[in-house]
Amino acid sequence: MRCHLCSNLSWQLLCKNCLQTILAPTPAFRILENGLKVYSFYSYSDIAPLLHTKHTYVGAKIFAQLGKHTFFEFLKTFSLPKGIYAIPIDDHVRHGYSHSAILAKATQPFLTPLYGSLRAQNHESYSGKSKAYRQANKRDFIFTCNDKIDAILIDDIVTTGSTLEEAYETLKGHGVNVLFALVLADAKEI
Repeated sequence: MRCHLCSNLSWQLLCKNCLQTILAPTPAFRILENGLKVYSFYSYSDIAPLLHTKHTYVGAKIFAQLGKHTFFEFLKTFSLPKGIYAIPIDDHVRHGYSHSAILAKATQPFLTPLYGSLRAQNHESYSGKSKAYRQANKRDFIFTCNDKIDAILIDDIVTTGSTLEEAYETLKGHGVNVLFALVLADAKEI
């Protein structure tokens, strides 16, 4: 097979050379208005073509590689106690798989994924929409797991932060202690 970026022969869709050079993560964070700390590893514009593969078959493999390359490696640097959960945001299966569930799987063995626990009732597309639109058309999350747990939110992109803020508030309402959120990319231009 050939690397999705450089077209060199590779055993994976993203070759080791591209992962170490073009896709070398630059961890950063921002704090949302409600106080949630969100760690990201790339600027959205740097990996947009890879993020857009989430609607294709190869996207599952690309997201798995990016999750291992970023989330897994990042979590190795922490001394997290056992019993912390990874909660993927709205991991409903669309297009054959859930990209947020794939990213949550990459957090193992450091975290335990809670698949299907945080689901949006509103399936409105937020792509390219303003923060005002996103706030007027909330996701209306429901949480279906045990209360009083420690968790880390998982998603692919943070744009305005409204989805993560709403997920955080929903979980907080159930007594969940959300430590922080992990996303691949931050779309906020500095």
